[in-house]
Amino acid sequence: MEYIVIPSKSKAETSFFLDLLKKMQKEFSTLSKDEMEEVVFAKLLKDAEKAGKGSLSKVKAHLSKVASGK
Repeated sequence: MEYIVIPSKSKAETSFFLDLLKKMQKEFSTLSKDEMEEVVFAKLLKDAEKAGKGSLSKVKAHLSKVASGK
């Protein structure tokens, strides 16, 4: 399965693309900006883990410390 990401700046733009995809009988879903950032962030963490340049568990531990203010 392949995905296409179409960013939009307004509800009118989003509506236009959703209507177009419906007419083309394509499956689609929408993501908010925050949801998209989470997906990309998770992918980057996984890529870093595979590259051997970091440890996902160490990054998570560091982020936990940052989030808790320590």
